[in-house]
This record gives sequence, structure tokens and C-alpha cells, in this order.
Amino acid sequence: MTFKPIMSDGLLIYNGHRIDGTGDFMGLYLNDGFVEFIYDLGTGAAIIRSQERVILSEWHEVRLSRTGRLAILTVDNQLPVEVLAPGAFTQLSLPQNMYLGGVPNFGVVSPQVRVRSAFVGCIQKVQINGRAVAILAEALGGANVDNCPHPCVARPCGEDGECVPEMDYFTCKCKPGYRDHLCSRGPPSFHGIDSYFHLSDPTTMEAISTDPLDINVRFKTSSETGLLLWAFTGSSFVSLGLKKGALELRFTSNYKEDEMLVVHNSSTVHDGLWHRVKAVRDGSTGLLIVDNGPAITRQSVQIRPPDKPFAPSEAEGLFIGGMPHRLIGPVTGYRAGIRGCIADLVINADYHLGVINRSAMRHNIGECEV
Repeated sequence: MTFKPIMSDGLLIYNGHRIDGTGDFMGLYLNDGFVEFIYDLGTGAAIIRSQERVILSEWHEVRLSRTGRLAILTVDNQLPVEVLAPGAFTQLSLPQNMYLGGVPNFGVVSPQVRVRSAFVGCIQKVQINGRAVAILAEALGGANVDNCPHPCVARPCGEDGECVPEMDYFTCKCKPGYRDHLCSRGPPSFHGIDSYFHLSDPTTMEAISTDPLDINVRFKTSSETGLLLWAFTGSSFVSLGLKKGALELRFTSNYKEDEMLVVHNSSTVHDGLWHRVKAVRDGSTGLLIVDNGPAITRQSVQIRPPDKPFAPSEAEGLFIGGMPHRLIGPVTGYRAGIRGCIADLVINADYHLGVINRSAMRHNIGECEV
């Protein structure tokens, strides 16, 4: 199971033998931030608990197995923990329907389950005996369930692809004949100097004006230094680029504030391989995550001289891969865009930018060999 909890207590999975909570049962739940699994084969309950609390508002993976009386629980990269049920019985009889995330009323739940509240958060994947459960499609009913914010909500894989969530990211399962990971005919390639897409339509401007602003994108480049992305609304900007092979995020919240800088210098990304980056501006705080690695939030303030113009109106909108040569240096501080490819650009988890089909302006763009 893959899940993201918001609250530290809540029922993840429950199944029982009877609707009054008696007899055999099994339950997986959060108790004070710990993952607990409890089961009863008919001769007394056994309970197992994770070694550490899970972090709220982050994705976690739970692997649970039961063979006869033995149960083994593994949470993320924690060491497995195990327990042996008492008695001689080895079978678990569960004729009732399985509940996910909660129950209609807790009268159906065994009193030995130590939480009495529903799960609050996101459940992304459930696999039982190796088979993925189509959570919504296979549900017999439900209440107070909605889509969690995620790039897959925007259908980035198109009509001919299946979006498979992978925590904060995704991959596309494409039909034969499609060339890139978005099930399109090939992402755009950029050539460094005077090579870019520019979008300034109302939908794009609304997307880049939000705070927090969440950007999720895949790219590959051989450029040690260059502009990857620039978003400017007239009063605030966000830029993502490379300097000496390290990703850097620059931003302001409004035109009166100093520029903030977050540098992801724990790894270089100009190796010509595909990388994924998540960049977030939240007020005066910035965050960078590269390839599902650690979040980098180190900040420094870049003092903007009071007589330095913020940016001309020509720089408004979303620039991808670069910017016109006459603007890029004075506006962004980079001399050129990147040499490479950009794909899977999603803003704020629910807005996928089809950069090939929707671009208001393109210049010196090719097709990436994937």
C-alpha cells in the first residue's frame, strides 16, 4: 500500500468475519503516527507495530505479509518487524467486504482495534497478492472520497496512455508506436541559444500566478549552465536553471521582495540522462527535489539593487527551455537556455501543459530522440 497521511490516527484497512466485530478479523491502521497491524485467527489477537512513526503529509509504502500464524510488516526503509499469532489456528476467515480508509460505523470493527477514526489523507495504491486493486472502479460504495492532488489528475498521458502514479510523480503506460514517456510522438528538444517555447494565454498565466506554486518536470541536458524554465506574472517570478551542473531555483513572491535562491548541489544533472525535478515556491520558502531524492530547502537572499528593473513586459508568461537571446541575460542572469529535452511539465499537480500543441510561440525547436 502507498499512502500519504494527514492525521496521525486512522483506519487504513479492515476486514472481519461478522458485522458485529466478533470473530476473525484483520486491521491496518495508524495509531499516534505508528503503523499497526492486528489480526485474530480465532485464538486471540496478535499485533505488530512499525519501529518509527511515519511523517505526516509525505508518501509512505507499507508491505504486509501473513503466512499462517506469522505476520511481517515493513514500512518504507525501516527494518521489518514480525509477530506470531497465539494458538494453533492458521487460517483467517473473512467473508465480509473489505473496508479501505474507514467504515460506515465502528460497530463493525473489533474492539481490539486501537483507533476509532477514519484515515485522513491519500491512498494511492493497494496491491493484494500481487494484484493491483482499482480502488475506485472496484469499490462497492463509499463516502467523502475525492481525488487527491496529483499530476495524474490532469491526464498527462493523454487519451492513449495510462497514468501510473508513483508517489508525487508518475509514469505513462503507452500503446505501441509512441516515442516518449508522455505517450506522444516525441518531446521537444532545445538548442541552447534562442530556443524556447513561450506561453502567455490566460489559463497559463492563472496557473503560474498561484502561491504556493508547484512545478513538476522531466528533462535531460548536456548543458552545465542554462535556463530550464522562467515564469513571470509581472509582479513575481520563478526560474529554474542549471549552474555548474547543479539545479537552482530562484524566485520572488512579489516585486518588492528580494530574490530567494535554493541550490540543489548534492548532485549534478547535466549528464544527458532523464531527471525529474519538483520545485515549489511557498511564500518566501523554496524547495527542490531531484529524482525522488531528499528535499533541499537551503536558502540565500540575493539583494536586488533598487534601481534594477524587475523585468520587461516581454518577459511575462511561461518560457520553457530558454528565452529570446536579447532578453535572457538581462532578465534571468543566464546567457542561454539548455541544450536538451523537456517533457511531462505539470504545474500545481492538476494542470498539464501540452507544450507541443498549445504553445503560443515557439522558436528553434526540434524533436527529442528518446
